Amino acid sequence: MTVFWIRHGTSLDGITRPHAHARPETPLTARGAAQIAATAHALRDRGVRPAIVLTSPHPRAATSAEILAALLGVPLAAPNPLYAEWRAPDCVIGKGPDEYPSEYQTWRTDRLRDPDSALAGGESLTALYERAMAAAVVVGHPVGRNTALIVSHRVLIGAIAAITAGASRPQDVFEAARRFTLAPAGIWPDSGQLR
Repeated sequence: MTVFWIRHGTSLDGITRPHAHARPETPLTARGAAQIAATAHALRDRGVRPAIVLTSPHPRAATSAEILAALLGVPLAAPNPLYAEWRAPDCVIGKGPDEYPSEYQTWRTDRLRDPDSALAGGESLTALYERAMAAAVVVGHPVGRNTALIVSHRVLIGAIAAITAGASRPQDVFEAARRFTLAPAGIWPDSGQLR
């Protein structure tokens, strides 16, 4: 099976608070919808016809997936939390670095030493690693040898990219995922043939 991971289009938080941890319910913007439509057209122009579109349950991703599925004329699976973004602790949702509380700053300093630790509402580095491992294996979904599109988020896609590149410790996967860049509505992996 061929799997293309697609980052959702630009969300409201991506425009109004670009350096903050996005709120789970932040919606896709008109700009984001146009970005996803352009991605759908690029896929169609290159002859990519997926068997199915899978998606994170966050509205910015789910709406992006709906647009892709409609424009490509393919089925859309029910949203799956396996493809959700890394869950930042509740204390930093919607906040940027200059607003981080001291408890988060302390945890941030220690999280690489203790990858099983998490703050309230957040996901540990180990939990992210385990979820990314599970998400990377799309086995069992009825797509066989076809192509699947999975609409997700930068950090999760970055974690999968890190695992694919050989990272095997939760700390290394998370650090690589934090540095991973993928534009809104971007495709991974993309060696340039889908532009």
